[in-house]
Amino acid sequence: MKILKVIHGYPPYYMAGSEVYTYNLVRKLSEKHEISVFTRIENEFKEPYSYYDSEEDGVNIRRINIPLRDYSLYQKYTDKNTDKLFEEYLTDEKPDIVHIGHLSHLSTNIVRISKKYNIPVIYTIHDFWLFCFGGQLMTPDLKSCPGRNFKNCFKCLDKKFRGSESKESLEQYFSHMNEIIDLIDIFIAPSSHVKNWFEEAGVPSGKIIHERYGFEKFRIKKQEKEFSNESEIIFGYTGRVIPVKGIDKLINIFALPELKDTELKIFGNTGSADLFLSSNSESNISFNGSYHNNEISDILEKIDVLIAPSMWYEVSPLVIQEAQIAGVPVITTDYGGMAELVDDRINGFKFPVNDWNSLKSLIIEIKNNPLMLNTLKYAGKSVIDIKEHADKVSRIYETVIANADK
Repeated sequence: MKILKVIHGYPPYYMAGSEVYTYNLVRKLSEKHEISVFTRIENEFKEPYSYYDSEEDGVNIRRINIPLRDYSLYQKYTDKNTDKLFEEYLTDEKPDIVHIGHLSHLSTNIVRISKKYNIPVIYTIHDFWLFCFGGQLMTPDLKSCPGRNFKNCFKCLDKKFRGSESKESLEQYFSHMNEIIDLIDIFIAPSSHVKNWFEEAGVPSGKIIHERYGFEKFRIKKQEKEFSNESEIIFGYTGRVIPVKGIDKLINIFALPELKDTELKIFGNTGSADLFLSSNSESNISFNGSYHNNEISDILEKIDVLIAPSMWYEVSPLVIQEAQIAGVPVITTDYGGMAELVDDRINGFKFPVNDWNSLKSLIIEIKNNPLMLNTLKYAGKSVIDIKEHADKVSRIYETVIANADK
């Protein structure tokens, strides 16, 4: 089978959850199938829309140079130059199926072009970008947004584009995205939560398959820690360091007097926020910079409890499941796809989203009673191995291709 994977970023240049998942899936699929990747890179020193071809781990990759744009709402979801380059690559590769991970910074017309050549399209849902141009269903003041409508979207639109967009452009955006959603053959939903959300948003249930992410479990060492009353628990955070992840709230909690002797290790690229975050933190909080996902096992060995305090409807965070493979207890919110990954006080801990006092109390409880960690069940067994996952995805491809030929 010839598979063309489309994703808005690809390791080692981009290491967020959707990119890491795609990287692992592509490498596993390449053992049985011929697979290529169409993705982007941002290099301001090279000509825009020039491209780079490489072979990595037996996979052919084309990286299109697309420096940051988004000058208008229209340019946020379409790009004629990308359309042209994708069509050229598609006709050269002649895949049996196109599997999209994300189209942000690329072009939604990639779906149209694929269907023009009668190639079926699969789309794995990593966020809500098809319904929300911010992707995370969050208002400008970091409140949860109930969903797409003119009133809700125009608030974000007006702020992002400084009043330069009209209601007509928003209407055009809605119409276009609805068409793209209709053209996609099958959606893969990594959590029940996001599957239900897409169905409630109007996507037919027959077009959505619930299939959890797969992981290279062999890369992550299972820890066998036993804690005593004297254990000094080290808490950790891994992943993107951005406001919707609740990282600044977490830093504020560990800066409180009752936690100044408790260590918080943060692993992730802070970017331009580094100065602000570090200046507002205490000596018990360390910033350890960005990391390659291949290092995740070593990172998890350095912490005793992972905290994932995200404020948005996360689909199915990789960081939680990586920690579970390692046997590291997780504290997360009772929100979105996070809630279904953790059973409270059975294999981890949950707190109400945005209830920072509850999170603080939970951290203090664990700090004062480390023995409670010994009672938690190992959650890693429920995490799906990448081989099993790749086999299931392959069967989805085969079914979709067979149906397209009828």
